[in-house]
Amino acid sequence: MSKLGLHNQVIEQRIEQEMNVRRLIYRLTRKLKKQVRRYRHRYRHSMGTQVFFVVAVTLVCILAAELSPYGRMRVWHRHLTHQEVVNKGVIRDVNEKDLTQTRGQFLTYYRHITFGASDPDDVDRTAPMVAFTFDDGPNPEYTKRILDVLNANYSHATFFVVGNNAESYPETLQNILSSGSEIGNHTYHHANLTKADDDTIEKEISDVNRAVKNATGEKATLIRPPYGAYNDKVMALLTEPVVLWDLDTEDWSSRNAQDIAEKVLSTVKDGDIVLMHDIYESTAEAVEIMVPKLKEMGYQIVSVSQMAQYKGRTLELGKAYGEIDALSGQ
Repeated sequence: MSKLGLHNQVIEQRIEQEMNVRRLIYRLTRKLKKQVRRYRHRYRHSMGTQVFFVVAVTLVCILAAELSPYGRMRVWHRHLTHQEVVNKGVIRDVNEKDLTQTRGQFLTYYRHITFGASDPDDVDRTAPMVAFTFDDGPNPEYTKRILDVLNANYSHATFFVVGNNAESYPETLQNILSSGSEIGNHTYHHANLTKADDDTIEKEISDVNRAVKNATGEKATLIRPPYGAYNDKVMALLTEPVVLWDLDTEDWSSRNAQDIAEKVLSTVKDGDIVLMHDIYESTAEAVEIMVPKLKEMGYQIVSVSQMAQYKGRTLELGKAYGEIDALSGQ
């Protein structure tokens, strides 16, 4: 059975559990109504007591139903707290002709809210995963928007920061780590390391690590050389695993949220590392569209290190990783 087929089966079980709860509530309601009729016949002269008893039983039944995972109060609360984020993903669905293939493929956030599943932060290691990565930030406005939609959907990403932005926006770095996402090193001046001497390479990396550590107490855990440019000399000098990408959104070129989202949604596969830049408004808007949709498609959105961990792999020095499926480095 395929991974998505397995999740369909899990969700069907969740739905059946929910229906069993509703059947139980219905049976209890019928029993209570019978008790009310007996009580009313026995104490037919005490009208005030009868009315109070009926109202109390009715309120208890309504409250039990509305607080169930499918209840309107739960749905109302979800819409109230997440409507702005969820709408970004729903807008894209309006013009689609066939949505049946995504039926039941709700994972993590959607499965938790709708079907009352376990902790939404629990990662299903058998489910397809995709790692979102963002270069050239942080940006106080657009990085925040991206973190907001990731947090609302129990997702994470890796942010490869450059030094001047890292020093300018330490609070944004703190927010990245506190959300469970990951910070990577993208050099201080966005330098092409293959054209730099040894001292310059080491300084480009160490200056970013210092800025990140000053802001968060931790150094960057991964390195992405600008332009994806590296050679044997560069690899020998780097002190953290090198991460590239295998799905380039080219968001820097299109600056169009719909185009960015469409490119990812139409080509994504398990183990992909997606390249984006959190310095563009269009990218932030694209993420607000993509994340809910990818969740419906069955994907879990994680950081690069998380995906390696969940797939039982180790990122090694001296290799450049473009995807994490079999996790074979270049």
